[in-house]
Amino acid sequence: MRFSLVAFLLPWCSKTASGFSPSFYSSIATSFYHHQHNMMHRKQMITVTSPLKVTATKENSENTETQKEKERKEEELTLSPWSMTQEKGGGINEARFRQHVNPLSRKYQMQTELPPNWPADGSTFADPSLPLYLDIGCGKGGFLLDLATKRVKEEEEGNIQKMNYLGLEIRPNVVAYAQERVPKWNLAGKLSFVGCNANVDLDRILSLYCSEEKNNAPLEYVSIQYPDPHFKNRHEKRRVVTPELVSTVAKYLPEGNVVFLQSDIQSVLDTMRERFREQSIYFEDEIESVEEYMDVNPLGVPTERELSVLKKDSPVFRTILRRTSVPFDATAMVDEGIE
Repeated sequence: MRFSLVAFLLPWCSKTASGFSPSFYSSIATSFYHHQHNMMHRKQMITVTSPLKVTATKENSENTETQKEKERKEEELTLSPWSMTQEKGGGINEARFRQHVNPLSRKYQMQTELPPNWPADGSTFADPSLPLYLDIGCGKGGFLLDLATKRVKEEEEGNIQKMNYLGLEIRPNVVAYAQERVPKWNLAGKLSFVGCNANVDLDRILSLYCSEEKNNAPLEYVSIQYPDPHFKNRHEKRRVVTPELVSTVAKYLPEGNVVFLQSDIQSVLDTMRERFREQSIYFEDEIESVEEYMDVNPLGVPTERELSVLKKDSPVFRTILRRTSVPFDATAMVDEGIE
């Protein structure tokens, strides 16, 4: 303020010699004081009103964020959980894998997204006309990676028939992790993983792969190993092997080809086995008695879960069901209320 006063009076100082009285300078100083007082008062008013402006700005920002969150949630309702995982990208943290999901929840009732012209899209399988090995509930893909690696070597030697390998898994981040492992195992073009709910997408996936118009490739082998047991009675309807899934497998599995089931929980294996036996017109259990099980894994490649169970010297319950010669009858599914 001192420098401002000097600057204000400086033009008048040169006129002192002309006879201006001291009262003149006093009046000028008084005017300057009132001017500065008014300026300070205005600054105080601005300071008082500023918090209101800040609060209003904050509220507007929060409203904008709320609207963006609402739009994000609305967008999620239109995207499958598997496509959302693909969009996030980046590394996948195994520690955050969920052990269980509810397959009946709204988001898991959505169809998965497949590349255009799948499986003959040029990147999924090098030769989409080959027979298909299907593993339902493949988890992190360890079993299929081991099986495909073993069989590809035998295929190159001409000892066994060539195949493509496909794993289905409902947990989005788990299946994304499995797919990331494929090129690291040098299995690109031979093995692929698809995130989906098998009870929603299996028919569509197999109709595309086994299409007579495109590949006419047969479904060679199906395995369902150590599925989520969903122990609680009220959660039993969440189990993967349903009458609808059995009918879908029967629709695409040729005569003589097999379904391999195994679990370390006897009741889970028994329930899966019962679902296939209920459609005995299409499937024949290779073990006649439901109280008996296979002692040895016929594939010769254990899953990660199987290794853990065997290490504890715990039992594993297995069986194989073979497709009969009876042609699949879709009208029977309608009559029985399956579709």
